[in-house]
Amino acid sequence: MHATLYQASCFDTLAAVQAEGGADLVFTSPPYCDARTYGNAVSWSMEDYARLGDAIFAALKPGGHCLFNVDAPIREWRPGFGTERGFHPWKIMLDWAERVGFRVPDRLAFARMGSPGAYAGRFRNDWEPLFWFQRPGGDGFFDKHSIAAESKHEYGRKVVTSRKNDGTLYVRAATGWAAENNKVQRGTLWDYGPIGGGAATEKTLYELNHPASFPYALAIDVVRCFAPVGGLVVDPFLGSGTSAYAAFSHGCRFIGGDLYHHEDGTPWVVKVRDMLANAFDPGALALFGDNPVPVVEVRGPSNG
Repeated sequence: MHATLYQASCFDTLAAVQAEGGADLVFTSPPYCDARTYGNAVSWSMEDYARLGDAIFAALKPGGHCLFNVDAPIREWRPGFGTERGFHPWKIMLDWAERVGFRVPDRLAFARMGSPGAYAGRFRNDWEPLFWFQRPGGDGFFDKHSIAAESKHEYGRKVVTSRKNDGTLYVRAATGWAAENNKVQRGTLWDYGPIGGGAATEKTLYELNHPASFPYALAIDVVRCFAPVGGLVVDPFLGSGTSAYAAFSHGCRFIGGDLYHHEDGTPWVVKVRDMLANAFDPGALALFGDNPVPVVEVRGPSNG
């Protein structure tokens, strides 16, 4: 396995991916519009998201997937309408589908129980959009069986009801892969329970203390479902390296990029390099192929 980590912008990172022949999967979460600045005055506009859509499209192989977690905060976005949750995610989805040319096979939701609070005039936010884009031109890799859950029922004895076109119900035996293997297929709500304080996150990743990491459980599910073993996974907003950790765990190659630094002044790409080198030893990686030792190289702005 091999990882290349660029201390570079998301656009430079994606250009490097395109030059290497393209990715099987881009899994990432960019800065949210007018939300946290991460100490770097980061606040994206719709123009930035539009440019990112073009860059991700170009960096994917035909048939390659992009799983994209983004949301927007509550602000008075429209004068006179009071505070509203931002519409940016839905504008991004439409722009990337209609202008960039992505397929949108389905729409997913990443459930993450919100923090306690008053939430005056609205409900607690317990989910965020998880958009699924695919570059046309190929089938791509897709294995939803790999993230199916064990069924609580014995399918061999289970019947299901369906409704005919005329509205009447009929009963039939449960059939198909899920029934044969006593599994329940994943739905469009990907629920990982409480998020924060290390919940649903590998301890190794949580200890890096990134201000906006997503749970490892989400990352490994996305990688298993959308990237083949040996394929190339990319995250141009690397952060603490959750996506890199998931890619290595699944036996994938990885390219990531990040411009910024940990609170101690160390570049995130260096933190992630050291984390991967410590977490994955040759013995642990032996099952992934003939060259199991993880090779992690960091490239700075001058050669990235």
